[in-house]
Amino acid sequence: MPKEINTTVAEVLQRIQEEYAVLSQTTTFSLQALFNFGDFRLESFCSSYYPHPQSAELTGLVQAFGERYGIWLDNARYYISCALFLYPNASFDKMLAMVQNCAVDYYLNDTMGREIFAHLTPAQQHKAAAIIDRMGLVDEQLYLSPDAEPVEHANYEMLASIRDTSPAAWFREFVHFYSYHIAVTHKDNNAAALGRIPTVEEYIEMRNHTSGMPHIVLLVEYSEGAFLDWDQLEAFGMAARMRKIHRAAALIGCLMNDLFSFEKEVIKNNTDANLLASIALNHPSFSLTQVIHYGARIVREQLRDFMMHMEELQFYCSLYEASAPEAIANLRRHLAGLDRVAQASWAWQVYTRRYKKSFSIWEETQLATPAMA
Repeated sequence: MPKEINTTVAEVLQRIQEEYAVLSQTTTFSLQALFNFGDFRLESFCSSYYPHPQSAELTGLVQAFGERYGIWLDNARYYISCALFLYPNASFDKMLAMVQNCAVDYYLNDTMGREIFAHLTPAQQHKAAAIIDRMGLVDEQLYLSPDAEPVEHANYEMLASIRDTSPAAWFREFVHFYSYHIAVTHKDNNAAALGRIPTVEEYIEMRNHTSGMPHIVLLVEYSEGAFLDWDQLEAFGMAARMRKIHRAAALIGCLMNDLFSFEKEVIKNNTDANLLASIALNHPSFSLTQVIHYGARIVREQLRDFMMHMEELQFYCSLYEASAPEAIANLRRHLAGLDRVAQASWAWQVYTRRYKKSFSIWEETQLATPAMA
């Protein structure tokens, strides 16, 4: 079976890459146009967006943090800027911890992540697996092994800072999702390593966690200082909708990213751990153009769900505003934070040089694209 999977995956990836080579000679796509629906326009939705005002100073401090532990990579500044886009209202100290979180995650991703792991030597894979096994088991006790590598010490410092500035119950949930993200992400997630070809739905569920978006969405509470009272949400009849909008916000971020990073991951690095590759593997009769439109439709559905749940939650806020003004003010801060996460999922990926190329089939990742679209 593994041999058959290898053959199938190799054939599909080769076909995608061959079609890409032909398509790229004549065609470009606007991701913005692909993601828009009805009256919704990304450019209007993101028009009020702004990054953190102390971005330059924070980037310098996080570079020093990374260099102190030997985990700073030359192009890390293009990735860690995502936190500065996601949480523009956070206090300086909280923002510093969150950007440190990005720096640790980026180091793991670009030295032993899902695109990289299969290309490591056996000895490197063994060392990487040991690091990931330990980091994936970290809980709220923040145990540090005597064998810990520098990246684990960096991880401890960052998590201790977040622990000391957040409620215990929230931190317990946060570190659970964050450590699980590390455990499932920073290893080979290609079909051959899994021993099967996941369905598109199974891939999306896996991608939700490999992206880290569940803990990134949780950090909205931390960044705003507006921690959710789930018992109160249940009493208001808002808990189920809040969970749904959290999931939509997470999937917008990770599935948008799969299209932005398609050329880097599938075309350059030959990985099938990508939404478009998953669609192609599950729909072998689809052309690359059909695969792209299918993937964009999935993202549009998440954007539509997000906007629908946001409208519903704002309506519920108006119902309880008079009787519970403090609780509703807290909820409105949280919803505004979720809005900024959805905006940043687009704005950062257009801005960052991480996906820019001298030529791209995506208009937004061509080097000539303005910093903010």
